[in-house]
Amino acid sequence: MTRREMGLFALLGLGVWLQGAVMFRLGGRVMFESGPWVLLLSGAGIALSVCVLLRTVMIWRKAPASQAVLVAVIMALPGLFGDVAYISAFSWFTGLNPTTAAPFAAMIIFGNAVLLTYALVRAGPLIAVL
Repeated sequence: MTRREMGLFALLGLGVWLQGAVMFRLGGRVMFESGPWVLLLSGAGIALSVCVLLRTVMIWRKAPASQAVLVAVIMALPGLFGDVAYISAFSWFTGLNPTTAAPFAAMIIFGNAVLLTYALVRAGPLIAVL
């Protein structure tokens, strides 16, 4: 994978994070303050979205499945760094009650865990270990 492709994957990841940050700012109250069922449905939607996104980007860029973990990590890193700032000033960025910071952080960790697990499965090493 070239540096240019890695930069493109990082920019795509940053774009996804920015879109998510705006979404949480505009719709976070519904997502995090409407009860556990809405949060559960949101989590399922995020899980599906990150898997479809990784698959689509890899097909678009013709990246081999063996590079799925590398692509997923490169795409996730900008958002993980952004979330550090986002969570440190949670109420200011989101306009939400500070008590919703824990479910927000859990959703971020969950989305990244699903992305990396899907990448491992797609790349094949997980099956080789089992």
